[in-house]
Amino acid sequence: MTALTNVAVEGEKDEIYHWDTVKFLVEACIFKVPRYQFVIGSTYFAERLESTKLSDDKDDGAPVIPEGVTASQFRVFLKLLFPIYTTSTTLRFTKDEWLIILELSTRWHFHEFRKLAKEHLDPQIDDPIERIVLGRAAYVPTWVLDGYESLVIRPECISEQESERIGHLTTVRLYILRHERCFESCASRFREEILALERTERDHMSAAEKQMEEEKQIEEERLRHDGETQRLKEEEERRMQEDEMEKQWEKERRMKEEEERRMQEEEEMKRKWEEEQRMKEEEERQMQELEEMKRKWEEEQRMKEEEETKRKRQEEQRMKEEEEMQQKRQEEQRMKAEEERRMQEEEEMKRKWEEEQRMKAEQDQRMKEEEEKRRNEEEERYKEKQSYGGEGIQKVEEEARRLRLLNKRQSKIQNRLRKAEQDLRLAGEELEKRLGASMEAERLLSDFKEARPHLQPLLEGHKGNPTLEGMDKGLLEQEEAELFHLLEEQARTQLLVVEAQERRRGMEEDKQRWLIMANA
Repeated sequence: MTALTNVAVEGEKDEIYHWDTVKFLVEACIFKVPRYQFVIGSTYFAERLESTKLSDDKDDGAPVIPEGVTASQFRVFLKLLFPIYTTSTTLRFTKDEWLIILELSTRWHFHEFRKLAKEHLDPQIDDPIERIVLGRAAYVPTWVLDGYESLVIRPECISEQESERIGHLTTVRLYILRHERCFESCASRFREEILALERTERDHMSAAEKQMEEEKQIEEERLRHDGETQRLKEEEERRMQEDEMEKQWEKERRMKEEEERRMQEEEEMKRKWEEEQRMKEEEERQMQELEEMKRKWEEEQRMKEEEETKRKRQEEQRMKEEEEMQQKRQEEQRMKAEEERRMQEEEEMKRKWEEEQRMKAEQDQRMKEEEEKRRNEEEERYKEKQSYGGEGIQKVEEEARRLRLLNKRQSKIQNRLRKAEQDLRLAGEELEKRLGASMEAERLLSDFKEARPHLQPLLEGHKGNPTLEGMDKGLLEQEEAELFHLLEEQARTQLLVVEAQERRRGMEEDKQRWLIMANA
């Protein structure tokens, strides 16, 4: 085997296998690869690398920094451009790697690699949402249209997450197509979006794809022209056949008209005789009908008058019953509210009495305990007096007096604090009671306002009837009086609520002040 040696030899550069290199800086990682694939495969890099061309013996050029790509993504793309560690001409990539290749080849205008990525990804993308998102990102209108059609015909609904991914406006349009069951109208409904994607896709097509697209358009134009020619030829043949049929039909029509005219003359003579007979019978029948109509009209007028009289009586009776029922309901509501208020006041008085009894019992118990404690302290002081002399006895008595004063002051503060807590609790209960009354007044006022518009159509129907208008006027006056009473009750309740809130705040301040004194 011949050994490889490094010998400085002057020679000419090979036309094909003598490549310059280029450096890329991606996420603090430097890649150094041949420049050739980037120049011939991408117009984007051909323009950028034209100004950074280096000689074969220089390696100090500034690296190219591609934007919006990670080192791992760039490494996958280089794996396609410069395959290594393989003996096969077919490279295998995962779906995620093909997605990276599709994104970078679209961004950098590697048209051949973009076409290759589309061919490998097309059978792997089954989810319609993914086809729409990737089709929009990579400018593939066929994927977007396939995804729209799949969402229109599939039985499952479009979820909120899927709607976020494809856009709410697109979701609304798809639901309209599903509702109208226009499964073949996706292309026309999304025509502007598809045309925009097709225009952008042409900028990312390779030369071969553009040539195929042009040939396809020429073939479609030829087919359209042939179809138009065939259609005109068929139209001419159909017109000639119609003219022939028109002539035949005209001949048959004239013969038929002649036969019909002859039969009509015979029928006309027969019809005149029958008409004369019929006119005589018709005159007799009309006379009978006029008599019958006159009788029916008189009967209908009489029945209408009776029905109108009966309807008026029923309407008056119904108005009276409605007025009585409304007055009865209002009276029941007032009595019910009065009974509830009375029961609440009785429960409040009972609760206050029980609270006073409980506090009185607690106060008696505290006084007994203090008296017992005081007797014990006096006995202890007496015993101390027996054990100490004159000066010691005087000090003990002074200390005992000071303790008694402190105990008395502390007991007074505790009593005031308990009184403040009791007042605060009573104020809170009164405030809750006032708030409940205010809410009840607001509810009654709201019910009254909701019920009043329903009477307007009834009042409109009673115009022209003095009796019903008088009843309506009295009913409106009563309702206005009740409305005024409800407004006054609501205003008074709101004032009481404000006063109760102010009184509660004052009691809370007193409680805080006595707590500070007790802690001191």
